Amino acid sequence: MEKKIVFIEWVDSVRASDWTYVEDVDEKPMDCISVGFLMEETNDSVTIAQNYGLKPEQVCNLMTIPKRSIVGIKEIKE
Repeated sequence: MEKKIVFIEWVDSVRASDWTYVEDVDEKPMDCISVGFLMEETNDSVTIAQNYGLKPEQVCNLMTIPKRSIVGIKEIKE
């Protein structure tokens, strides 16, 4: 396995699921942190996997984050 492990800071949208009085609307985007194995990086997005199985080689809990939402990304080294 030669996948990089990355620490990503990003901003996610927030939604209200209940009826809300207009004067009470004060929703703000949520700051997030995710850590995972870097599976793919394109011009538009980064895909990480939270879990990595070795035999057989497989991944679980994939997340694709749009680059426009990413504030910072750092490789975690040993």
